[in-house]
Amino acid sequence: MAYMRHVCALVLMQGLLCLPAAAQGMLPRWEVEAMAKSLEEYVAGLQQLLEQVRPKEWAEKGASAGYVEQYDQLRTEISNVALSAQNLGRNTEKISIVVDTFLWLDRSGSMLQSITDGVERYQNAALASLLRSAIARGQGAQEKLKEYMRDLAVDREARLEIANGEAQRCRENLFKQRPRGK
Repeated sequence: MAYMRHVCALVLMQGLLCLPAAAQGMLPRWEVEAMAKSLEEYVAGLQQLLEQVRPKEWAEKGASAGYVEQYDQLRTEISNVALSAQNLGRNTEKISIVVDTFLWLDRSGSMLQSITDGVERYQNAALASLLRSAIARGQGAQEKLKEYMRDLAVDREARLEIANGEAQRCRENLFKQRPRGK
């Protein structure tokens, strides 16, 4: 009886581990690592552009003081995207990390758009144009990340269905092998 339990456990684990990600239509690990690296590079370029933004000077031109707080928060959010992208590069198949990276990227995108509008109105149209170009590049990366996030969730769901089916089959086999009661 104990032997059968061990066999069922091994079959279950083999089923979970042997499903190749590529066969399920997912990006291979090296592509996800490249995507993460690309996100890191995107963020580094964005940080360089944001260093040129001067929201404290905008108040003299009639801008809301809220831009300063939003700018500081955006810088923090962008740093979080960078850290999350690094983590994604190391842990390409961990759903929580993929979701975190996507959410940090999404959250920073709306703030970035607002700051870009402020740059255009109160600072420099050319810098705003550079920021808009960076935003467009980031949206492409965000869409690719969203697609990978969905594919990863579908893959994990399929693996869990297989594991559940194997567990049910093993449970039935164990039940059938039980000696009938005294």
